[in-house]
Amino acid sequence: MRRSLPALIALGTLLGLTAGAEQHPTSPATLLLSTLPDDDGLAELLWEHSADFADDRARLAASRADHQRTHLLPNPELDVSMNTIPLGATNPPGLRRWDDVPNYVVGLSELVELGKRGPRQDAAKAALVATTLDVHAALRARTYDVLERAADVATTEVRIAELTKLTDDALKLTDLQRARQQHGDAAGLDVDRSTLEAQSLETALGEERAKLADALLACAQLAGLPCEPFGSHERAMSFLKARLDRAPAPAAIESRPDLKALSAQQEAARSALTLAKRRWIPDPTVRAGYTRDQFVIAGNQKNSLFVGLSIPLPLFDHGQADAQAASASAESARVARELLTAQAARETDVLNQQLRAVQERRQKLHTQTLPLAEGVVQRLDAAVKAGGVALQDLLLARRTYGELVLHAADLDQTAYHLTVAIARASAAGPRAPDTLINPRS
Repeated sequence: MRRSLPALIALGTLLGLTAGAEQHPTSPATLLLSTLPDDDGLAELLWEHSADFADDRARLAASRADHQRTHLLPNPELDVSMNTIPLGATNPPGLRRWDDVPNYVVGLSELVELGKRGPRQDAAKAALVATTLDVHAALRARTYDVLERAADVATTEVRIAELTKLTDDALKLTDLQRARQQHGDAAGLDVDRSTLEAQSLETALGEERAKLADALLACAQLAGLPCEPFGSHERAMSFLKARLDRAPAPAAIESRPDLKALSAQQEAARSALTLAKRRWIPDPTVRAGYTRDQFVIAGNQKNSLFVGLSIPLPLFDHGQADAQAASASAESARVARELLTAQAARETDVLNQQLRAVQERRQKLHTQTLPLAEGVVQRLDAAVKAGGVALQDLLLARRTYGELVLHAADLDQTAYHLTVAIARASAAGPRAPDTLINPRS
C-alpha cells in the first residue's frame, strides 16, 4: 500500500495536468490557409492571437468598470474633530485646559442622489453595449481583411501552378527544338524563339512567387500568426470556389455591428441627457454624529447626538452644458447611422451589379474559352512535334492560353473580393466570440 501511494499521487498529478491542458489548449503556431476555419472560428482565432486588439480589450475592460461603478453607492464621509480648544486663560478661571473645556465630535455624512442613479446606469450600460459592438465591428472587418489576403494567396498559387505548367511545356519544347536542329529538321531561329518564350515564362513565374511571399506577409501581419499557403492548386481553387458558390446573405444592413453601435451610442447620449436635465434636483447630504462636551461647567450637555442636512442650490450650474453636449452626441450618432445605412444600401446595389457582370464573364471563360484554348494548344503541340505546323503558331496559341488562365485567376480574385465587399456592406459576418462578450477573469 505504501509503495502504491506515490504511484497514485503521480497518476493524479498527470490526470490533473492533462485536464488543465484540455481546458487551456495550446495556441496555434501558424495559420494554415488550407484548413482555415469558418468565419466565426477565424474571428475567435484573431481575437485571441492578434496583438492589434490589445487596446480594444483595455477599452472594453474600462467600459465594464464604468458600468460596474454606476451601481455602487457614494462612499460615506467620516468627520472627527476636537473643538473649543482654549487659548489664553480659561473662563471661568482655574479650569483644566484639556480636561474641562474641549468637546469631541464624530460624525458620518452620506450623499443621497435623487433621480440620477437610474439614468447614469442606463448611460453606462448603453456605452458598454456600444463599445462591445464597436470592437465586434473592428474584429469583423479584420476577419474580412484576412479572408481577402487568403484569397490573394490562393489566386497567386493558382497562377503559379498554371505558369509552372506552361514553363515546363516551354522548356520541353525548347529541348525538342534543339534536338531537331541537331538533326537539321529545325532552324536556329525556332530554337531561339522557344528559348525566349521559356525565359519569359520563367520570369513571370518568379514574379508570381514574389507576389506570393508578399501576400503571405500581409496575411501574417493581419492575423498575428504566420500564414502557411494552401500548398496545391486544387486546395486554392476549392477555397475560392467555396465562397463564390455560396448563396448571398440577406442584406439586413441595419443589423451591422457598427450601425448597432451607433444606435447604442445614441441611447447612451439620451440617458446622459436625462441625467443632465435632472441635475436641477439638488442632492442632499445627510449627516449624523455624536458629541462629547467636557465644558459642563457652562451648562453644556456632556453626551449628545446630532443630525443634519445640507442641500446644494443649483442656481448657476444645473446641467445645461452637459445637456447640450449630450444632445449633440445623440444627434451626431443618429445622423451618422442614417448616412452609413444609406451609403451601405447604395454600395450593395453597385457591388451586386458588378458581381453579376464578373460572374457572367467567369462562367463563359471557365466553360467555353479556356477549354477551347487548351484544346488548340494541345493540337498545335502535337502538330509541332510531328513537324506539321510552325513553332510560331504554337507559341502564339500557348501565350494566348496562358493569358486566359491568368485572366481567369484574376476574375476569380475579383469575384471573391466583391463577395467580401457585399458581406461587409450587409450584416453578414462572424459572430462576436464568447470571450469578447464575457471575458475570462
